[in-house]
Amino acid sequence: MNKLFVILLLVPVLVFGKKKKHENQHMLPGRWVEVKRMTLDSTIVPFTDTLFMTFQMRDTFTYRLRDGFVYRGKYTYDEDDHLDFGTVSYTVALRRQKSLILTNPAGIYFYAVDTSDTAAVIVLAKEDKILPVTDIDVMIGHWNVYKRTIDKEGGGVDYSNEIKTVYITGPSSDDKMGYLYCGADGIDNASWYIKGLTSDQTLDCDGKKPRNIKVVKCQKGEMILSENGVNYFLKQFK
Repeated sequence: MNKLFVILLLVPVLVFGKKKKHENQHMLPGRWVEVKRMTLDSTIVPFTDTLFMTFQMRDTFTYRLRDGFVYRGKYTYDEDDHLDFGTVSYTVALRRQKSLILTNPAGIYFYAVDTSDTAAVIVLAKEDKILPVTDIDVMIGHWNVYKRTIDKEGGGVDYSNEIKTVYITGPSSDDKMGYLYCGADGIDNASWYIKGLTSDQTLDCDGKKPRNIKVVKCQKGEMILSENGVNYFLKQFK
C-alpha cells in the first residue's frame, strides 16, 4: 500500500481522537462570608467556625475560619464546577452576584457578600499618634494577619516563614510569652515562640532559627509588625 495513503488514513484518528483538555474557569474578585450551613440531607447545622473567602486577581485566594489561620494560594475552578483550594475542595452548586453555594462530602455551605470592614485599610487620623509599645501585656491576645505589604527595598516573602497568626500569652512558667504561626503550621504546631519584647519594640523569637520582628504599632485593636521589609497588619477577629 502506498505510504502516503496510509499517513492520510491516520491523520483523522490523530486529530479527532485527541481528548479535549478541561479549561480552567475564574471566580470574580470579591469577599464572601458563610451565612448558613447544612448537611447533605438539608438539615441546618449551627456553627461558630464561620468560613471567610476572598477571590483575587490571577486565580489567587485567601481562606480562613473565624479566629483561624489565613490560607493563601492559587485556586483552580474547572468547567465541571470543581473549586479546589489545595487544602480543601468543593463543587460550586450556585454562583450569583450576591450569593454562592458550595458543597462537598461534609455538607452544603451558603455564602453572602462580605461587607464587613475586617479587610479595610486602617488610616490613622492626623490627630492619632502611634503610641510606643513598652510592655508585652498590651499585646496579649490572638491576632490574625488580614493584610501584608512589601517595602520597595524588601527582598520578597519566604512563604514558609510568612506570618499568619500571632498568639501573645504574656509571661508564663516556661518562659514563652507567645507563639508565631507561619506558612502551613497546624493549630498545635507553631514554628516559633516569643521569648520577650526588647526595649526597642522588637519581638525576640526562637524556633526554626532566631528571629527578630519589629512592633510598629499595637493600639485600638490593630497591630503592625515589620520584618525585612515585609509589613504585617493584624486584628483580633471576634
